[in-house]
Amino acid sequence: MKQKILNHTSIMIILTVLLTFVAASFVMYGKFDSVMKTGVRNEAEYVKVGLEEAGTIYLNEKVGQATDTRITLTDKDGNVLYDSEADASLLPNHSDRPEFIQAMESGQGEIVRYSETLARQTFYYAVKLSDGRILRLAKTTDSVFHTLMTSFTLLGLLMILIILVEYVLAQQQTKSLIEPINNLNLEKPLDNVCYEELRPLLVRVDQQNKQIASQLEELKKTEAVRREFSANVSHELKTPLMSISGYAELMMNGMVRPENIADFSGRIYKEANRLGNLVADIIQLSRLDEQQDSTVSMESVELDELAQDVVNNLRGHAEKKEILLDYHGEPATIQGVRHVLYEMLYNIADNAVRYTNPGGHIHIYVGKRGGKPFYRVEDDGIGIPKSEQKRIFERFYRVDKSHSRQTGGTGLGLSIVKHGANLHHAKITVDSDLGKGTKMELLF
Repeated sequence: MKQKILNHTSIMIILTVLLTFVAASFVMYGKFDSVMKTGVRNEAEYVKVGLEEAGTIYLNEKVGQATDTRITLTDKDGNVLYDSEADASLLPNHSDRPEFIQAMESGQGEIVRYSETLARQTFYYAVKLSDGRILRLAKTTDSVFHTLMTSFTLLGLLMILIILVEYVLAQQQTKSLIEPINNLNLEKPLDNVCYEELRPLLVRVDQQNKQIASQLEELKKTEAVRREFSANVSHELKTPLMSISGYAELMMNGMVRPENIADFSGRIYKEANRLGNLVADIIQLSRLDEQQDSTVSMESVELDELAQDVVNNLRGHAEKKEILLDYHGEPATIQGVRHVLYEMLYNIADNAVRYTNPGGHIHIYVGKRGGKPFYRVEDDGIGIPKSEQKRIFERFYRVDKSHSRQTGGTGLGLSIVKHGANLHHAKITVDSDLGKGTKMELLF
């Protein structure tokens, strides 16, 4: 950046000096040329007066030496009578010269002739005397381009001096310009905005800092959740495995009476079934985690038909607990993953059956509200305390741990519901009072 500033500044200074010099040269040369021509005209008038008053005797050698202006006198036919710089007898007739012709016609004439070889120009001014003779004065000067060329040495020295001064000043100025940028605190870029032109960039940096901080915080939370999940999985798997191992060891060592073998076998079956459900739920959660980060294939699913399958599969369990399971459904089609949607609907309804006391009632509804499909389960079960309702979707979280284990729950059902809702962009609402029941709804 510093080098670019120096380069650009140097180029601008060189161009400025060149253009200024050329423009000033043309202006000054124009003024000089104008003054020179006026001087020649005035001088011609002086000589004219002298000739008309004193006659030809006025033109002598001393007059020619008194001025660097060339004086020429011709008769009315163009023959040279006198020349201050040459022998008149050797000069050709001047009757064809433009200034002579103009003077004969209008009393005076002038012209500028250039010498390409010498890069010089000569101004000729002719005036007609009262007796018909022509007086001509000529002054030779350098052309404007020759003047410029002869000044390039001075210009070069001047430019070198200016560039040296500019280099020193530009170094100091560049340092003072860049130093605030080098001292920017990129962790808090908006605390001290040194230049307003940098504000959009610094705002973007600040946004990225916040985004990175948010992502890091999210990674920490995700890592904490994974560690907790791993610990919970280990604990949840260990309990049924220890039970199965203990019962089997007793039976293997013959420490169980024959009449109790069926009871012990039932306990082993129950714990194995619980273990299988737990593993299935863990696998389902893992699949949902993978689907959250990838594109999944959606299909048209009829929510009413899916809910009826859930009700039919749970009706036997509800009847064993003497729970009345009631269903009211209307056609409602959504785009989704069928098996994930089934797990979501099943787990909500299964929770209602598990935590509703014998003789209770469960109502399941499917329909549309405001054009959006919904699935709602209402029960008059044990309910959920207000303080616990935000945590029921956490993995392995149980409101009543002892009751949950008795019902055979894995603690992952509602977590699967939450992940499925995120996958389908659905909203979950929970309305529950302790001892009065729970109403849980999915709005797609």
